[in-house]
Order: sequence, then structure tokens, then C-alpha cells
Amino acid sequence: MGKKGKKVAKRKVGTSGKSKAGTKAKAKKKAEDFVREGELDNDDDAVAEDNLNEEDGDEEQEAGEAEQKRPTKAHRFAEGGQEAKPKEHRGVVYLGHIPNGFFEPQMLKYFSQFGKVSRMRLSRSKKTGGSKGYAFIEFQEESVAKIVAQTMNKYLLFEKTLVCEFMPKEKCHKDLFKGCRQVVQDKRAQRRAKELQRVNDRPSVEVAGKAIPQKTYEQVKRRHQADVRLQALLEQLEVDYDIKSVVSGSAEDDDDDEAAAKPSKKRRKGKASAESASAAAAVPEKNVQAAAVASKKKTIKKKRGR
Repeated sequence: MGKKGKKVAKRKVGTSGKSKAGTKAKAKKKAEDFVREGELDNDDDAVAEDNLNEEDGDEEQEAGEAEQKRPTKAHRFAEGGQEAKPKEHRGVVYLGHIPNGFFEPQMLKYFSQFGKVSRMRLSRSKKTGGSKGYAFIEFQEESVAKIVAQTMNKYLLFEKTLVCEFMPKEKCHKDLFKGCRQVVQDKRAQRRAKELQRVNDRPSVEVAGKAIPQKTYEQVKRRHQADVRLQALLEQLEVDYDIKSVVSGSAEDDDDDEAAAKPSKKRRKGKASAESASAAAAVPEKNVQAAAVASKKKTIKKKRGR
């Protein structure tokens, strides 16, 4: 080999040794740069997270402010520079002379054309559940109630002239609409069945082998009232007749009849006692008085019939 070939070989050898050292240094630099970039990336991620948290906090705050400031009528007036009207009180209307068949569903449907009906109470009977012919209607706004009172007063509905009046707040009772959502039931059939059971299941007394129902307090009371009226009528007609003695003596007469039915001992003729004669004379007198009372009653009935 010549001189040139030796120089080239030396250069090649020298360059190969330098290249190894350079590659190691470059690799070390890259590793350091990579570590630095990783730290920077971590710092950037932390900053980004902080920014995101701040943005989320701002969004939540804006959402809370938006919820507080809802687009209500008052806010619209405030934005437009106008003042919102004060909230109107509810108005109550009295409705009278209501025809039969015009009940709660029909009334609600009819009066809803004027405005919103908040409450309504149709007066009904507690015994039968039937309508009493008047009602109270409460509207959401007082101005609507006044318009209804002016419009529906003396309005002809089903051949009846309605009476419609506006009721001020001072005249409205606090329990005016109490039980307005309750449905009144017709309990006549239940009361009738209960009364029949009470009358039919009355305690009885056995008399001569027959079950006779006992007299109730009401029956005794009615009998006494009838006797008092009859006694007053007899006194007005100037008839001397004592009903109390007849009523009290009826039991004695029954005892006398039972005694007469029993076989009595034979008595000799001509020895009748004076007591029996007086009793025989008293019986016709009672019959005469009873016949007089009966004739008087007939004449009174005829006069009343005329």
C-alpha cells in the first residue's frame, strides 16, 4: 500500500472512535432532553387541569346566576325599564237560582271560559245529596270575578233567572269552601233500611200464646198528645167527657169482661145486691156518652169536608 492508503485507513480508524463517543453523548443529551420535556409536559398538564377547573367553576357560577335570574315576567319588565304589576287577589262570586241539572262539571266547564276557576262549592243537602240551588265560585283574579258578576246577573238559563253577585273579601267566611272537594252521597236508602230494621226487630211480649210487640216511647208519647188534643176539642164543643178515666178504665173493663166470662155461682132470685144494680145502671150511661162523642166527631168531619 502507498502513503495515501495508510492515511485513509488512519482516518477511518480515527473517525470510528470519535463516532462512538459522539453517539453516546448525543444519546445522553436526548435522554436529558426527554426528561426535561416530560417535566415540562407534566407542568403543562397541571396548568391545563387548573385552567379546566377554573372554566368549570365559571360555568357553574354562570349556571347558578342563570337559575337565579329566570326569564320571568318581573325580570322582563325590569329589563325593559317597566315596573311589574302587583299580584291580584282572588275573587269570589255568589251564584243563586241554579236550575236542576246544572251541577259542578257543567258549572266548571261554563265558567272556565271567563278565566281560571280555582275553587267551587255547590251547596248540597247532607241527607239527600241534592242541590240547594246556590253556589260559590272562586276565580284566580278578582277582575275576572267582577266581570262574571256583571255578565251573568239576571241571565236566563234553563227557564231560571240566575242571581250572580260579587262577594268582597270582608264578606267571605274562612270556611266558605270547606269540603268543596267532597262528594255528598245520597243515604236515604240506608236510613230507610235502618228504620225498617228498627221497627221490625222490636222486642215483643208473649200474651195468650201470641207475640205482641212492645210499645215504644214514641208510641206512648204520640198517644198522649192525641189524647190531649181530643180533650181540648171536647172542651171546645162543651162535651163533659173525661178521656183519662176512659183510658185508665179500659184495663178495668177488660178485667170485668174476663170475670164475666168465668162461670159464676148460682144465686137465688130476688137477692141481687144494690151494688150490682148500680153497676148495671152505670153501663148504659157510659154507652150514651160514647155515642154522643162519636156523633160529635162525625159532625166535625162533615163540616171540615165542606
